[in-house]
Amino acid sequence: MASENTISLNKKASGETVTVGCKLPNGLVLRVFNVVERQEPVMGGGTRTVKVCEPREETYTVHGWSHAQNAAPHCTIIGGYALTEGIPKAYWDLWLSQNQKSAMVVNGLIFAQNTVASARDQAKDGKEVRSGLERLDPKKLPKAIKTAEEMDKEIAARLAA
Repeated sequence: MASENTISLNKKASGETVTVGCKLPNGLVLRVFNVVERQEPVMGGGTRTVKVCEPREETYTVHGWSHAQNAAPHCTIIGGYALTEGIPKAYWDLWLSQNQKSAMVVNGLIFAQNTVASARDQAKDGKEVRSGLERLDPKKLPKAIKTAEEMDKEIAARLAA
């Protein structure tokens, strides 16, 4: 188990990188952890050995698709995925192994490809994937949400009655 969590990032020196696609609006900070054993005091005296996850110093930020509606996006967005280039492959592989059961990974909200072209293709294919955090389309609002005009009409009808 220790070898899995202490992958040598010397592979990073090889220059292998991936392009990460993220469908979360605010993006994500990728963090990985080392599993180490520590001694923990127990009630009644003595100690026991427990496994603890310690964060590594190195982190990478993955872009999200969110931007002001009247401003241009700060990164490439395809099919609702914000693409971030240049994440070291060894780091991504370790992050993915530690987060493989996360809802964002399982539901396809974040992925990585070895080339930008492959990432663009996967982002286009995932256009219909929904996170539930998308902006609302004012022309297709859920029934429980009313526009300002509808609310004004409802208030006017109540006042008239």
